Amino acid sequence: MNDDAAPADQLALSFADGSATELTIVRADDPSAPVVLCLPAMGVRSSYYEVLADVLAESGFHAVLADLRGGGESSVRASRRVSFGYAEILELELPHIVDSICAMFDREKVIVLGHSLGGQMGLLFAATSDRVSHTIAVASGSAWYRPMPGARSISRFLGLQLIFATTALWGHLPKWFPFAGTEARGIVIDWGYEAMTGRYRVARGSTDYEAALAQSTTPALFVTFPRDSYVPEGCAQHLIAKLGSAAVERVEIPPERFGFKETHHFRWVVRPQAVVDSLTQWLAKEYQEGSREA
Repeated sequence: MNDDAAPADQLALSFADGSATELTIVRADDPSAPVVLCLPAMGVRSSYYEVLADVLAESGFHAVLADLRGGGESSVRASRRVSFGYAEILELELPHIVDSICAMFDREKVIVLGHSLGGQMGLLFAATSDRVSHTIAVASGSAWYRPMPGARSISRFLGLQLIFATTALWGHLPKWFPFAGTEARGIVIDWGYEAMTGRYRVARGSTDYEAALAQSTTPALFVTFPRDSYVPEGCAQHLIAKLGSAAVERVEIPPERFGFKETHHFRWVVRPQAVVDSLTQWLAKEYQEGSREA
């Protein structure tokens, strides 16, 4: 954390299968402030988002950093013998994480902010839970290869085949592979199915997540970056189109707002003020419209 940042608390949690994790909590000055749960990108530790948590707290939000299963403070590590997928994240861990946060802050609902795969997880979870008031998906979109522009579609298709072959040989995606981190076979299967078909199918899941997304009414903000090589325009739009019943707004932030010359899928996290400003303005409008409707 920054020297001037608010001190962080830790909250240790255990899940029904015996696994555990630890959340990092940075509180705003106002005890009644909204609570934002931040979910990381694939292969990224939640500690990478400490500056984001600080800026959220300075901007009037309690911030909670949580690792996806298998990374950071999670007690689980993927290997040939240890596998897990989206179902464990969406149906085992996130419900308990969100319930615990709501109990800690005496809230009925939280806001979920997710980066890249974390944005997908946030949207999928919000589509099946009554504990999420709003979702913010930052640099997040479908991994489907077909919306990729030009030859990059072929490149992603071929890259996917290499990921699948490596995972099959090692029993998981090893850390030395130049993509994400050490990823479980089940994560690669669930992520890869969407990357190949453009549709979500969660192995061992109890929910039709495509139908859930179509029926979700949780308001969503998509924060996108121009020329994002990981999530180009078509991939973001494909994910947005799945939310047929929700109020969705999209904001594109140019690299100059971060002080960068070029868009970067990951580097925004070290200078997140523009993202926090966008979500603050969007939420203020959402709350104002909600009070008028009430």
